[in-house]
Amino acid sequence: MTRAFAALAKGDWPAAVALHPLAPVLAAELALGWAAWGIALAASRPLRLPCRLDSLLLANLAALVALWLGRVATGTLPW
Repeated sequence: MTRAFAALAKGDWPAAVALHPLAPVLAAELALGWAAWGIALAASRPLRLPCRLDSLLLANLAALVALWLGRVATGTLPW
């Protein structure tokens, strides 16, 4: 995931997706969360999320484990 985020930072989306398909999704979630937090802070109101945070974390974990198991089963883990 670290190498995928480094590729995203360089703007190399194909390499980032090849290294880890969930990296752009996680980067988008982080950016949206950071923006929502900043807007709530600027408006002096509490942050309201559209879903429960534990549900989002569990969904991300399930996707990460499924992707990892699929890559292990097919022998396509990037080393």
